[in-house]
Amino acid sequence: MKKNIILTLTLVTVFMINIVKAQTKYDLEKLAYRTAITEVLKGKDAYPEEREMSTTLPCLTTKSVNKFRFGTLQFTDGSQSGSKSDLSSTISFLFSDQAHTKLAGLVIRIQKKAEAKKIGKYIAAKYGKGTVLAAVPKPRATGEVLGYPAVFYVNKKTNQTIVVADNYTEIDGKPDFSTDLFIIDNGTKVADQGSSDTVAERLKRSYKRLQE
Repeated sequence: MKKNIILTLTLVTVFMINIVKAQTKYDLEKLAYRTAITEVLKGKDAYPEEREMSTTLPCLTTKSVNKFRFGTLQFTDGSQSGSKSDLSSTISFLFSDQAHTKLAGLVIRIQKKAEAKKIGKYIAAKYGKGTVLAAVPKPRATGEVLGYPAVFYVNKKTNQTIVVADNYTEIDGKPDFSTDLFIIDNGTKVADQGSSDTVAERLKRSYKRLQE
């Protein structure tokens, strides 16, 4: 009887600790766009990058993804193997200015398969059927699936484009899966001089080309 009581108390304690941890993580769905979000990034080990690869925008990037959540989605640091490497999950906060005073978007790159697979389902459940930019690739004759399917959604309330891009790749000859989630203010222009493209349109066009 006493053992059962102790076990129950232990389980309750663990449950409460997990709830507290979830509540203390900053929810990325509640970001204040077009601001400097200084308090959000404080103590989050973010480092500046002149250009985020896919969007061209200046950004602040962190590998400390476990300090954040996206709605009900929870993330853990590291890569699929758990090690902190170049393939670690990252969150990049995109800005329309080099001084990082106007948040214009977000890129969440999740390298752990179990966590990555939840992103598309979460976004689809919230925003409904999206528009396919690139379809899920069919398995090759040898069985592997390689490709970059992507779907985009429009959040009319915030005037943002959301792109969920899956990555079916191989690492050291083994199949790998990760997901990139882009959230971009629709009016934000790419950082390329002389270009009138918006980041959202550039992203959509890039993934459509991968399908060709």
